[in-house]
Amino acid sequence: MTMSDFASVLSNAKVDELQKIITNGRVKYLCFTKCKDSKSWVLNVTDGVYVWLLDLDEDGLETQRDLSGVDSVDTFLNRFRNGFQSGDITVGRVDTKVTLSVGKCGSAIELDLFEAKAAEKKLELQSVLFRLAESCSELEVQLAAANQQIDTLKTQKASGGGVVLNLGPKKGAGQSKANVRKVGMSVINPSSRKRKAATGVVFEGN
Repeated sequence: MTMSDFASVLSNAKVDELQKIITNGRVKYLCFTKCKDSKSWVLNVTDGVYVWLLDLDEDGLETQRDLSGVDSVDTFLNRFRNGFQSGDITVGRVDTKVTLSVGKCGSAIELDLFEAKAAEKKLELQSVLFRLAESCSELEVQLAAANQQIDTLKTQKASGGGVVLNLGPKKGAGQSKANVRKVGMSVINPSSRKRKAATGVVFEGN
């Protein structure tokens, strides 16, 4: 596997830029990962003062997979990512080492991280600082775009809210005017006049 292939494996598994804050008692830890020079996967834990890390190349990752009893690297990375994102993380500190446990009990992946040297610590803290700042900037841009879209929708709704559309038939539409019946005209046959009712024979008296 080439270096670019190894970086692609990490990127496809989405484990190259993970970050999560956890609390262990009264101490908070920032756990984060990164891909370094496309040839190694670096796991970091920091309390803001100290940094502990584990730098894994392809062979080192295979070793950790085997120690964890997982069948494949993909399964190992997916399990790590799922546990990381769900917050199933614990950090145990002993002297200059911390044990990072990721995942639920019984299937958790345990990794030993060791205290970074001064130069490494500075580099790792600088790396995560700017990464978090960039993430905040991206979120601000997305939030501004979302707010602008909401304002646009509100404006459109307000401008259309005063217009009442009457889609029903107009009053009197489709109804013919009532014909005015002339006196003496027949209701059944308006063109003919009513016949006067017969009054019978009238005999004049003597």
